[in-house]
Amino acid sequence: MNHHIDKIRDFNRFYTSHLGILNNQFLDSPYSLSEIRVLYEINGQKNITAKDLCQLLGLDKGYLSRILKLFDKKDIIKKVTLKTDRRSYQIDLTAKGKKLLDMLQKRSNGQIGDFTDRLDNWEKTMLVGSMSTIKDLLSIPYDKKKLAQNVVYRQGLRPGDIGYLIHLHGSLYAEESGYSQKFESYVAKTFYESFENYSEEKDRIWLAEYNNRIIGCIAILHRPKNEAQLRWFLVHPVFRGSGIGKKLFKEAIDFSKEKGYQNIYLFTTDVQKKAIAMYEKKGFCLTNSVEVEQWGHTFHEERYDLYIVNKI
Repeated sequence: MNHHIDKIRDFNRFYTSHLGILNNQFLDSPYSLSEIRVLYEINGQKNITAKDLCQLLGLDKGYLSRILKLFDKKDIIKKVTLKTDRRSYQIDLTAKGKKLLDMLQKRSNGQIGDFTDRLDNWEKTMLVGSMSTIKDLLSIPYDKKKLAQNVVYRQGLRPGDIGYLIHLHGSLYAEESGYSQKFESYVAKTFYESFENYSEEKDRIWLAEYNNRIIGCIAILHRPKNEAQLRWFLVHPVFRGSGIGKKLFKEAIDFSKEKGYQNIYLFTTDVQKKAIAMYEKKGFCLTNSVEVEQWGHTFHEERYDLYIVNKI
């Protein structure tokens, strides 16, 4: 925990220094960062009140009042009495205020350009993705379902996907189940064997991505006797409980029904309790269980089947 705190403090010191946030005259203007933030919120929000500004920016009521008085005195803002409540007023920028904000926006863009012009497109993508992650994880209240709103879904594989999926399986199962590196080798073998006979018509893989990084996957692969195997079902721990797994699972089952498969089966271990509970909830039944010793552990390898009745 202390290691995380130290890293966050170190980042805060770097970022505030890098942007000049601690300067009393931010962006070479007569105003502080807090005062400029107030202007941005007034411009960006409709029918905003002093109370709204306090809540949005987390500012002390007295401190905000002094800022608004300063802006009012300099003809930067104007106050308009609300029709719905004569005791309250909304705050708008004057023409002078809009001109000031436009000037500050251009300076801010120039400052950011100075920071990022030396970066190539890969580096800029990494920077923006990292910033989005910080914003999502530190949003209050923190909501995994809101986090999932920034996840995009796609079908099929791109160059590099298989290698990353093998890495993701290996690292997560080592962390959560204590599997040895032999498990990662096993996953690599399953990809190699499966894609030797991969059919664009009969098979499908779905991927979930957050900031251009795979955080979830599932696949349906055709098998003899009109069966299909569900494989590589995984959701990164940060995104579990957000509905991503359910969405991927539904895509796989719907595809199998559409293709007319009579049975879907999967292999798992008795260690994966939460996954098994979801399989059973969706109608999968345990059909075989064998004790095995592999990947540094002894457990039961289990097969679950879902028999589909296709309506005519």
